[in-house]
Amino acid sequence: MNITPPSSPSACRKKMLMISPSSYVSPLEEEEEEYAAIAEKGFYVYPGTEAIQSIVVDGNIELYEEQYTVRWRDLTFLNVCHLKLLSLDGVMAPILSYIPRSLRFLKKLKYLYLSDCFRLKRIPDLSEAPNLEILDVQFCKELNDFPSYLTRHKSLVKLILYGCSSLETLGSKLEMSSLKELDLDFCTSMRKLPEFGECMKHLLVLSLSKTAIEELPTTVGCLVGLKKLHLNGCERLTCLPDSIQKLKSLTLLNLSGCPNVLQSLHSLSSLTSLDTLKLSGCFLTFQESWSYNFANLVSLMDLDLSENNFVRVPINIHELPKLRRLNLDRCPNLKVLPELPSSIRELNARHSTSLDIKHWNVISKVCCGFAASTNHDSDGILQMWVAQNQIKIFGLTIGEEIPLWFVHQEEGNGVSVTLPHNETMALALCFRLCPTKSRPNFAQDSSVICNGKEFIQKNLIWARETENSQHFILCLTSDYFVDQFCQDYRFELVLPSYVQMKVENSGARWVCKQDIQDLKKIGTGTSKRKATFDLNF
Repeated sequence: MNITPPSSPSACRKKMLMISPSSYVSPLEEEEEEYAAIAEKGFYVYPGTEAIQSIVVDGNIELYEEQYTVRWRDLTFLNVCHLKLLSLDGVMAPILSYIPRSLRFLKKLKYLYLSDCFRLKRIPDLSEAPNLEILDVQFCKELNDFPSYLTRHKSLVKLILYGCSSLETLGSKLEMSSLKELDLDFCTSMRKLPEFGECMKHLLVLSLSKTAIEELPTTVGCLVGLKKLHLNGCERLTCLPDSIQKLKSLTLLNLSGCPNVLQSLHSLSSLTSLDTLKLSGCFLTFQESWSYNFANLVSLMDLDLSENNFVRVPINIHELPKLRRLNLDRCPNLKVLPELPSSIRELNARHSTSLDIKHWNVISKVCCGFAASTNHDSDGILQMWVAQNQIKIFGLTIGEEIPLWFVHQEEGNGVSVTLPHNETMALALCFRLCPTKSRPNFAQDSSVICNGKEFIQKNLIWARETENSQHFILCLTSDYFVDQFCQDYRFELVLPSYVQMKVENSGARWVCKQDIQDLKKIGTGTSKRKATFDLNF
């Protein structure tokens, strides 16, 4: 046989056994029944192997010899009664098709990894593994059966079925009282979910992306501890059950690519703990009747509305008091930016090329609102990427320049400013970028240089090339200049070498108290929802 026994008592005491292509393999053409018979007779067991707690089989064995594969016979001669971890990632299925009785080492097994076992059609009998905590069978594409006893397993904490594209069902009901994570992403044949038992209150993460489900069971409301729900790419999902309102602990909800759930979005209004909501690719057609009041989402910090076809944003963004990040990238029909709350820190509208020049009113408002805010975080940075709407008339391109609100303007990637004597609240910088075919020799990461020294780098939104011009707006609080003992500053934007863009011109404006007062006057003279802040455009 081709298993090498431990060479010394010290080797016997090792807690991990590695099975590699150079050993621990058996011919594929031999009969599995023969191995089972050998194991049932309890043939020789190597002494000392009872100390082994982990077995890792190299899944690349099949890459070396296609006619060889690992068999259970390779393990029947090991007394691994203390085994806690078994990793068979990438191993062909014959080793998994039969577990002989003499190999019932599962009492203490906690971690079983069977990912990428492409021939695996059913999960091995784990009924005698009461302490199992992690079962990972991701990318087992032929797996088509899920044993019913696992649906009631009391110790399982993490169940990963990602990419099991032949799996159609998990049974009628899940009652896994310890389960914290269930990953069914890319189980593309799964059309119906099981019901969730009341004992499932410890589930924290439920991932259902790219499944074929048409609805969520009403018992999803039993998942009262759920924090993350991933439904992106569930194109057949028709609605959200009203019971989703019971998920008071939910912090992340991903509905991207679910265009049929728009009528159910009202049910999200009670999710007061929600801080991340992704609705990318949901609004595929535009309807004037679209209007959603998310004012009750008082914890929402990150809202993704990218890749939608609306002309205007159908959500009252300014009513979200903690919103920090708004993604409006690749919204080709969007003409006007929504009114933004002073809490905003990142706005991405990089590829939304229909934006009208009027959107600069919103930009100036949010810069002033940011400067006036007393609720700054430790970074104190506002960043916005906005597409440049270019209109050509008689061969002339209109709308390419930086707005006059940025009173200090220069060509190139830098601008110089002098610290004013009046009370300064913030500095607003604007850089206009244009695509280029050449690759300039710049630094590897985007950074802002001040007086020749790196000023900001690690927290900047990545620069990316586009077919159109775009503006990068950066607003810094006055705290950035407290320790700077000079009056004159020069700011430059340095782009990564891989970005085929160049900075055509730059602008700056010190935001002072007078700007804030002007903003307040305009705000009191018009309705809150339609107030504009037009500064010399």
